[in-house]
Parts: sequence; C-alpha cells; structure tokens
Amino acid sequence: MTFFSSHKSTAEDMYKKIYNTYRERVFDYIKGKVKDRDDILDIMQNVFFHLWKYREVLGGTNTENIIFKTCSQEISNFYLAQSKQPIRNDSPIIEQPDNSVDQLFHKVEQEKQLKALHKSIELLPTSRKQILTMNKLEGITQEKIAVQLNLSPKAVKKQISKAMIFLKKQQNNS
Repeated sequence: MTFFSSHKSTAEDMYKKIYNTYRERVFDYIKGKVKDRDDILDIMQNVFFHLWKYREVLGGTNTENIIFKTCSQEISNFYLAQSKQPIRNDSPIIEQPDNSVDQLFHKVEQEKQLKALHKSIELLPTSRKQILTMNKLEGITQEKIAVQLNLSPKAVKKQISKAMIFLKKQQNNS
C-alpha cells in the first residue's frame, strides 16, 4: 500500500511541475487562436483538467507534445461548441440610420444618368446607333452583327469603339 501512495504522490508532483512550467505558454498558445480572455481561461482549464486525468502518463519525453496537442483539441472543441450554439439576441439592438433618402437620391441620380445616356445614343448616326444597340443592349456578338449587316468584323468593332468614345465625351461634357 505504501508503494501505491508514493506513486500517486509522484504523479501529482509531476502534474504540479508541468502546470507551473507550462501554464504561461499554454495561455499564450491559446491566446494566439482565441481572442476573448474568458474563453482563453475556460479552454486553459479544460486543457489542465484533461492533463490531470492522464497525469499518470505525463513526464516522459513527449510531455510537451501531449500538452500542446491537448491545447489544439480543446480549441477545436471550443469552436465546434460555438458553431452549434444558437444565435442569442441578448445584445442591444443597434439602431441603423435611415438611409432611404440617400437611396432615393441615388436612384434618381441613376435615372438622370440613364436618360442622358439615351439622349446621347439618339445623337449617334443611325448605323452606329444600330450597331451599338445590337451589341451593348441586345447582347449580340460583334461577329453576328457583322454577318447580319453584311459588314466586316473590323468595321463593326470600329463603329462600336467610335460610339463609346462619343458617349464618354458626352458624359464628361454634361
């Protein structure tokens, strides 16, 4: 019976030595993965509780590996438990400013720009306007436009380019 109690005392002494040696490093390791101090302390407590359960096998050459592997497992368990918790509505409701006036202003501004664009398109020569409309508004490829209008693909590309340059100038002047 004396042998068993002395063996138990040695394991407890080894655990105390491990705790005193590694507690700051364990804290810093967990702190690198978790930001909230209370969560860090909870995880740290779980690590040392786990180590206490297996104190009989600690003290060998792989003790440090066991400690930090336990840290990683407890951090994973923490995040897994966090992801399974329902979202709480305990936090105060943050009042969002009413931005409907800004949205309305933005919408009106977009409509003005769209009307100005349509007016500028109307100023284009008829063939150029037709090619631009087919390509940009109807989504027809330049190659198909060339076939439909019996033009070279290069001519279609040039007409679209000239139309875009004209529209940009019109936008800059307005």
